[in-house]
Amino acid sequence: MTASPPVSPAANRVEILPVPGIGEIRPGADLADEISRNAPWLADGDILVVTSKIVSKAEGRLVPAETDDEAEREAIRQQAIADETVRVVARRGQLAIVETRQGLVMAAAGVDASNVIRSEIALLPLDPDDSARRLREAIIARTGRNVAVVISDSMGRPWRHGISDVAIGVAGMTAVTDERGTQDRHGNTLIVTEVAIADEVASAGDLVKGKLGHVPVAVVRGLAYGDDGRGSKLLIRGSQDDLFRLGTNEAIALGQAQASGGADQVDVSGLHAEALACLTALRLDAGDGTGQAAVREGFYALLAARPDATRRSCAPGHLTASTVLLDHEARRVLLTLHPRVGAWLQLGGHCEDDDVSLVAAAAREALEESGIGGIRMNPAPVDLDIHPITCSLGIPTRHFDVRFVGLAPAGAQEVISAESDDLRWFDLDALPDNIAPELPALIARAAAASRW
Repeated sequence: MTASPPVSPAANRVEILPVPGIGEIRPGADLADEISRNAPWLADGDILVVTSKIVSKAEGRLVPAETDDEAEREAIRQQAIADETVRVVARRGQLAIVETRQGLVMAAAGVDASNVIRSEIALLPLDPDDSARRLREAIIARTGRNVAVVISDSMGRPWRHGISDVAIGVAGMTAVTDERGTQDRHGNTLIVTEVAIADEVASAGDLVKGKLGHVPVAVVRGLAYGDDGRGSKLLIRGSQDDLFRLGTNEAIALGQAQASGGADQVDVSGLHAEALACLTALRLDAGDGTGQAAVREGFYALLAARPDATRRSCAPGHLTASTVLLDHEARRVLLTLHPRVGAWLQLGGHCEDDDVSLVAAAAREALEESGIGGIRMNPAPVDLDIHPITCSLGIPTRHFDVRFVGLAPAGAQEVISAESDDLRWFDLDALPDNIAPELPALIARAAAASRW
């Protein structure tokens, strides 16, 4: 069914038709059956615009929130946001703009407490493109009609008030049409014209759906479209092309580099940029009695001054990543007896060139040093620390260590590595005497943050 997309999908006439009659969707519901029964008039070439909320409900992407206390409900929602967040882009009060596990940058990670029953909170579909594909195949099988499917969700937009629907999952149609290289009627060659046609379809569908209309599905009819088979992937701008990827603190760090004359030296791509983003996710306690805000400024200064700050070859100091690894009940901690330091420490080490983020580096080190797979990592760091050390460089340097919390799966069996003199689980209230001085407080913070 794949065909080359036309140069332009513009049509002389487009209809937008609501699909009324779809009731409350619960986990396990057959969406294809619901839609087919309520839209027997579907035709070849129609584009189904399906609100992500009913997809999430059908797929069971719901978090229990069985409380009448608004503060408790909000706490559950905030925890769900943290669980779905890969990177915090910006935060103001309770509002956070984040990058989700699906690669979307949006407010609150798409976690939504509206249009769900009071005892639940909805998350985005885990893989919206796959959800769209499976729904499309099921509808084609039932109706024999060759339709496309767009799964939509609402987003705010920079510099504009209000929300509009965009496509987060696409199947059966090209999401972005590329008109670059073609000429307009005046003979001008188009240079930058790429049209997010799937977003336009999603927004059009919302004109007859709305948030209060109890119509979660619409049909866009009359639009010419091809199918490049790439789903919604082209709608997500990669970090190398995103002029607005930096959050507030990353921008401050870059500004510091510019002020010091080192702007041309700063690499704000890859792991360096992700490290800056990761630091913004550190949660500071009221009053910050641990001094973490001041420590973080030291990290910002290093990253601003040194584009190689994530590499162990950076002699003045470099970032490392470590994991306080707890068992699945958060009652024990796995520590390694470090041969160079001569004390029990958390698992961790240097970043590697192929690490995509600091949490990925911490997870890799935890796996290498414990032999335990399936560790569940909290993407937000729990602690920052700067300490002098003579590491593999062989000269005195400093480690700017970013510490995370990980939970081992039930029944995990540790395997000691060549990097350790010993590896052992300890009860949280029975830590060894020969332990790094700051570690008991770090483990206590990790245990408190283990229910993410």
